[in-house]
Amino acid sequence: MTERLARWWHQLDRWRQQQRARRQEQRQRQRELNRRLWGGPVEADRVLAFSDAIFAIAITLLTLNLEVPAGLHGADFARALHQVLPALGAYVLSFVILGQLWLAHHRIFGVIARVDYTLLVHNLLFLGLIAIMPFPVRLLSDYHERPLAVAIYAVAFIVAMQLQRRIWLDVTRPEHRDLLREPVPDEVRTGFGRVLLGMLVVFGAAVPVGMFAPKYATLVWIVIIPLRLGVARLTNWPSWRPTGT
Repeated sequence: MTERLARWWHQLDRWRQQQRARRQEQRQRQRELNRRLWGGPVEADRVLAFSDAIFAIAITLLTLNLEVPAGLHGADFARALHQVLPALGAYVLSFVILGQLWLAHHRIFGVIARVDYTLLVHNLLFLGLIAIMPFPVRLLSDYHERPLAVAIYAVAFIVAMQLQRRIWLDVTRPEHRDLLREPVPDEVRTGFGRVLLGMLVVFGAAVPVGMFAPKYATLVWIVIIPLRLGVARLTNWPSWRPTGT
C-alpha cells in the first residue's frame, strides 16, 4: 500500500512538473509572438513618466469636490464647512492610498530597466484604474452613508492593488531577468509582495464594516491604513535597493 501510494505521488509530481514546463513554454511562445508583433523590450523611462502624469492628474482631480460657496456668513458658513467634511475625509483617505500606490509603483520600476508588451499592458490596466479613481472618491464623499458607494470605492482600490502586486510578482520572475537592472533576491521579491498583499488585505478587511455601517468605513480606513504602513516599515519593508538607484 505504501509503495503504491509512493508511486502514485511520484506520478502526480511528474505530471505537475510537465504542466509547469508546458505553461512556461506557452508563456515563452507568447512572449516571442508579442516581440515579433510589437518589437523587443524598450526602455522603462517613458512608461514611468507617463505613469507619473496619470498619478498627478488623478490626485489633482481629487480636490474638485472640495468647495464652499462664496458669500456665506455665520451659521450658513459653519454649516457649509460641516457639509464638506465627508469630501475632505474621502480626499485625505484617497490621497494616502494613491500616494502609497505611487510610492510602490516607483519602487517596482526602480528595478525595471526595460518593459515588454505584457508589462506594458498590465501597467496600462493599472493606470486605467488610477485615472478613474476621482469617480469612486466623489461617490464616497457624496454618498458616504450608502453601502453600494462604499463597495464601489473599495473594489476600485482593491483591484488596483492586486494589479500592482501582480506586476511586481510577474516582472521579478527568474525568466524575466532580462527586463531588470539586476536580479531581485527571492527574499526581497516575497517580502515586498507581502507588503503589497498586506495593504490589500487591510483595505479589504474594512469592507464588511462599510457594508453594515457605511458612515464609519472612511474612519476605519483612515485609522487602520497608516497603522499598517507604519508596521510594514518597521518589520516587512525590504531594505534592498538595486545598484545605482
